[in-house]
Amino acid sequence: MQYDFGNGPVDAHRHVNGGGMVADTAAVTDTAYVGPDARVFGDALVFDNAQVLGNARVFGNARVHGDAILN
Repeated sequence: MQYDFGNGPVDAHRHVNGGGMVADTAAVTDTAYVGPDARVFGDALVFDNAQVLGNARVFGNARVHGDAILN
């Protein structure tokens, strides 16, 4: 599947835990949560018990981990 995160379509998928869109270039572990309206793209990493909620966008070289909650 392809999704446009704002700079043209890229390969992406829905995250297993929450259903948010994740670019195939980014990495999100199954223990993390990406809500249905949240997006993770670029070279971003989301891991541990981190949560990306609401309309949050995680991108570039961002690292979100531990018990962090982005909203």
